[in-house]
Parts: sequence; structure tokens; C-alpha cells
Amino acid sequence: MAQIMYLDDHRRAREPVRGMATNLSPGRPQLSDRDLWTRDYRESENIMYAIFKIKEILDYHLYYDDVWPYLLLSFLEAVHNIRQGEGKDLPGTGASLKDYVLSAVTPQNKRDLSMVLLLTDLIEKSPQYRGTSSTS
Repeated sequence: MAQIMYLDDHRRAREPVRGMATNLSPGRPQLSDRDLWTRDYRESENIMYAIFKIKEILDYHLYYDDVWPYLLLSFLEAVHNIRQGEGKDLPGTGASLKDYVLSAVTPQNKRDLSMVLLLTDLIEKSPQYRGTSSTS
């Protein structure tokens, strides 16, 4: 007699099990140099894209730590405040996030975490925010 088989169940049964992975475990971040470099980080949607990429990378590599979400939210708030014409703390919050990421770099994650540093710099140094740089 014929048997109905669901494709997702069949695929799951054939895939090798990855350590302690569950459906809730973050997957490896999909990074494309072309996609990151071709965006205009003066636009809100591209800033959000960069923030979500940073979150995706840090969630994958630093899942065990609870400091980076606060630093990332502070950075996002500083970007928002600058866009509203308030506050000048973007360089400070960006530096805090970058210092934290630099302290977590290992030979295994250096490529992905360098993307976090790059995205943070691209947001900070976009033409709209250049006047707020602390390197005067």
C-alpha cells in the first residue's frame, strides 16, 4: 500500500545532526561583501539592515553573553537620536560596541566579527553623521 511521506520530515531525517542544534539555534550568518558595500547607510532601511546583520552575527558567535544586546540597542538609539537632531553620543556608543567585539575576536570568528566592526564604522562614518565624529 502507498505511504504518504512529508518532504520536511524526510530531509530532517537525512541531514546530519549538528551538536546541540535545535530549531531555536541561530544559523550561520549569510554574509555577502557585495551586499554590505553597495548599501547607502544614510537611509533608514539600510541602517536597520546593518543592525540586523550585526545582531545575526553576534547572536551566532556570542550567544552565551548578554552584554552585546544592550550595546547594540544603545548604538541604535544613538543613531536614531542623531537622525532626530538630538544627542551626540554616537561615537561613544559605537566605540563601546567595537571595543566589546574586539575583546571577543578569536581566530575562528575573526572574519564575521570584523564584519560587525565594518558595519558599525559604515554607519558611524556615513556622510550624514560625519560631523559628529570625535576625531576632530
